[in-house]
Amino acid sequence: MRKKLVIWMCAFVFASISFSAAVSADDKVTKWKMQVTHPFGNAGANIAFSWAEVIEKMTNGRLKIEIFPPNAMCPTSQILQYMERGAFDAAVTYGGFYTGMIPETDLEIGLPLGHQTWDEVWDAMWNRGLYEIIQEAYAEHNLKWYPCAADNFYHFNTNFPVTSLNDFKGKKIRAVGVYGKYVQSLGAAVTTVHPAEMYMAMKLGTIDGAIYGATGLQDVKLHEVVKYYTLPTAAQISLGVVISQESLKKLPADIRNVVEVGTRYIVSDLSNQYITHCKNSMNKSLAMKTTQISWLPEEELVKMRRLVNPIWDELAAKSPRMKKGVDILKQQMVDLGRPIE
Repeated sequence: MRKKLVIWMCAFVFASISFSAAVSADDKVTKWKMQVTHPFGNAGANIAFSWAEVIEKMTNGRLKIEIFPPNAMCPTSQILQYMERGAFDAAVTYGGFYTGMIPETDLEIGLPLGHQTWDEVWDAMWNRGLYEIIQEAYAEHNLKWYPCAADNFYHFNTNFPVTSLNDFKGKKIRAVGVYGKYVQSLGAAVTTVHPAEMYMAMKLGTIDGAIYGATGLQDVKLHEVVKYYTLPTAAQISLGVVISQESLKKLPADIRNVVEVGTRYIVSDLSNQYITHCKNSMNKSLAMKTTQISWLPEEELVKMRRLVNPIWDELAAKSPRMKKGVDILKQQMVDLGRPIE
């Protein structure tokens, strides 16, 4: 699959980009450093390795990217700050870590009870103008951002069935970012647990559940301690491939064009790979009969959308740019027949 992607992307990029006379013809190799927020072996980290592999092949080895695990060059929570200062060149991140620095990352990751599928995310980003809003925010920190699909199942991993709002009373749920407020709006207590600690927290009963992607059922063996997975999903979650604009400027023009134009389409392919991985993780867990689906009925989902409306409005109140982004998403939900109100 990767070989086919490389051939297709090479044909696309080099056929669609007109190189100027200033294009460098030398064979100098540029080396970049990239840090990920997910441990090696996780689907999120695999996005980085696949992207780097394709970029290296498309540039005939003139751009090589060394990938570092979480916290290797800086704390995960400070990746964007370090990149802004030029400490390294690229990252695969989860925007929820950086909402204090870039509020628009809440729009990036997927709002609770918003997008259900990647084509809905794509529509918001590229047809409705959401990408431009988020990229404008990243550009203020001299960063270039590209959305990439993460889990298409991102909801409650629990040791109790979830079929109504009443089921959340008295429960302790792990969640991060805007999903902490989502948990609270549903009547549960929110707690912060690092992904590496979730398995034991669930096993020991320290928490009753966690909002986490279904890839974790197999990637970190959560299926061994999670009895129920709640559907439909709270959102189709997104990761981001982030690149320093200073690093881009230093590249020869032809290589820079490959990276800037090509990355959007590379991560589009990788998005489908991630979604397939997530579905396989869910299906394998169900087949093993260690985890079962807990479905929320439509009448409960209608109640939940009303409860999250104040969360969306709170985000919109942060700035005119945030309001513009939330308005795009609210209109899209109306168009899809799932109004947040």
